[in-house]
Amino acid sequence: MTHHAEIALSDPLLIAPINAAKELFWRQGYDETSIEDVVCATGMNRYALYNAFGGKLELFLAVMESYFIERKNLFMTALSDPQGGPMAAIREVSEYCITEMTDRGAGCLMCDVAAEVGRYDKAVSERVLSYLEEIRSADEMALAQADERGELNPAISPKEGAALLIANMLGVGAMARNGAGRKELLTLFNTCLRLLGRPTGAQSHLRKRRNPKTTAVKQI
Repeated sequence: MTHHAEIALSDPLLIAPINAAKELFWRQGYDETSIEDVVCATGMNRYALYNAFGGKLELFLAVMESYFIERKNLFMTALSDPQGGPMAAIREVSEYCITEMTDRGAGCLMCDVAAEVGRYDKAVSERVLSYLEEIRSADEMALAQADERGELNPAISPKEGAALLIANMLGVGAMARNGAGRKELLTLFNTCLRLLGRPTGAQSHLRKRRNPKTTAVKQI
């Protein structure tokens, strides 16, 4: 995070402008958003914007950091609910993110919009990679808890499951940005969760039939 972004995030008076800029970048993309667009959306003049953030890129970095803090707080709050459990926390956060993306008709702010900027800006690229790793780590922690509770598919490790969740959400984000609806995306995500969950009942019986163990049969 740049010095300007760090200062901006610590100033309560800049929370509203950062949120307004976030909506703008999210809907239009970074390259399609001009300083004049930012001025109109935030209500701040050019001098105030440059004084507070240092420039358009620095403002975007502050937006990225604000977005990440929101996601981290959302996930940790859901995960701290002992009644819901880790799999429910993953579902809650993911469904919230899917709703956000489809409501805007856009993908993930960090993985789609920021990733585009990251192609030519090292600071943005590093933050995107850092974001993905921290989300992957949080997913792995949740799945490790699910494993301890007997809720995780024994054929999948927490590390493998976390990688699958990241890949799934990247795909969901790309589909959302290209017009896929909430119902379609939730179906895709729920399929991923079913793969991660421990097979029970008919599913478990079907798996045994598909993968029979070799046993000796005594003839009478």
